[in-house]
Amino acid sequence: MLYGKWRPRGFDEVVGQDHIVTTLRNALSTGQVAHAYLFSGPRGTGKTTTARIVARALNCTNLRAGEPCNSCAPCLAILRGNALDLIEMDAASNRGIEDIRELRDKIAFAPSDLQRKVYLLDEVHMLTEGAFNALLKTLEEPPPHAFFILATTELHKVPATIVSRCQRYDFHRVPNDAIVGRLRFIAEQEHFAIPGEGLLAIAIQSRGGMRDAITLIEQVVARYGEAPSTDDVLAALGMVHDPRSEKLALALISDDLGSALNIARAVADDGIDVARFTREAVDILRSVLIRLVGVVEERGPQPDAASRLVTIAKEHGSNLRHLTAAIYELARADFRLDPASPIPLELACASSILGGFAAETGSTAGTAAAQVGASRMPARGQPGRRVPGASPGSTTAEPQSREERFMRELLDGCKATNAVLGAWLNGSCEVIAISESELELGFYHPLHMQKVDKDCRTLVEQQAEILLGHPVHLRVRQVERVSQAARRAPKGGHLVEAARALGATPVAKDNS
Repeated sequence: MLYGKWRPRGFDEVVGQDHIVTTLRNALSTGQVAHAYLFSGPRGTGKTTTARIVARALNCTNLRAGEPCNSCAPCLAILRGNALDLIEMDAASNRGIEDIRELRDKIAFAPSDLQRKVYLLDEVHMLTEGAFNALLKTLEEPPPHAFFILATTELHKVPATIVSRCQRYDFHRVPNDAIVGRLRFIAEQEHFAIPGEGLLAIAIQSRGGMRDAITLIEQVVARYGEAPSTDDVLAALGMVHDPRSEKLALALISDDLGSALNIARAVADDGIDVARFTREAVDILRSVLIRLVGVVEERGPQPDAASRLVTIAKEHGSNLRHLTAAIYELARADFRLDPASPIPLELACASSILGGFAAETGSTAGTAAAQVGASRMPARGQPGRRVPGASPGSTTAEPQSREERFMRELLDGCKATNAVLGAWLNGSCEVIAISESELELGFYHPLHMQKVDKDCRTLVEQQAEILLGHPVHLRVRQVERVSQAARRAPKGGHLVEAARALGATPVAKDNS
């Protein structure tokens, strides 16, 4: 496989993680090496590869400026995969307390073929609570010859007690230009002739994962040979470049619901992958939004379409909330139940253009931004509801019900980002106020309030910004929980009113 062949052998070949590479290289060259490291980040960004480079550097007999020589006996043994003192363990398969106890019992023995033992625990977040507890003491006071490197894609699932005993390094998604540069080098070495636009398409599809990018280039070559065209690359990746995606984006910018629905139906009737088509429209709208706020963007898909739509958006007077709502609705359209159906896309388009109306009529694609902030969006007002007992022409909004819906949307978003944060918010707080600049939450439990305020403030503010369409500052305070009985209006009726008219006084029911 190409990925195994072109796996980085030294720090200088690791792509897109300069902040980590520089620090590790300096630590190794000066001998100031920690006994436990924690590598976290998305899959395919180089965590395991970097860990193996560190293992070679720790045992290299010809270390130069923190770089392993890859030619001495220890380096070659690790490269070949037959070094007994590099112990790699998949924590997803060996996650129990007995596995960690066995590891802990063997760690005291001296290395057999290397100078230092290196334990690489991949997907460490999969360990059980008992296994984590068994690992704690070893991480805190390891033998001088033992080093631990823990790798995880879900840092929030790793206990704070484990994190505090490690030097933590966060791996980032690799930028598209860095991926393209590395792919171009590999293509030249393998004698592949792939156009630059094709390499960019592979980089975009890999979502910042270098390993996925190399796997994709191998798939393209396997299908279309060593000299594929850009269209061949796009076909192999299943990427949609249908001109109707630009037309759909234009319809949403122009509030043309009829055209948007016709496009959605036509795409489905033609057998196009509706989910991929929707993502293409989202990418175009996102590019328009980024350009409207003046941010310099990496070269993305269909740059000409984005440039044309920026001009139209300015002429049409589209505001940033308008575009944000469209992106949000399309991005959350769920095609899992019926991938060939245009209905999720149609509902997303309707909710984007009609604002709160679609949400009030039961659309699953409705957005809390339209519900909570509709009164502040002159381009798409929210029809009020008639209040029982009011005059026929009078309407009023329901701030409490909108706030409850916003709280539900905020909870769902936070759960998807951080399960622990979701647990702290679930049933333990309520929305007190939402303004243009602030979101105030009232908490029933001081512990939950402190955790959210100190540890997860940024995550909550980010989710609120997605829902509201503008940044807000989070404020928290403790409140008393109001019981459901206290919320209900007192019971009454014609018999009670008649009794009162005769001079009776209602008596509270004695439940004792």
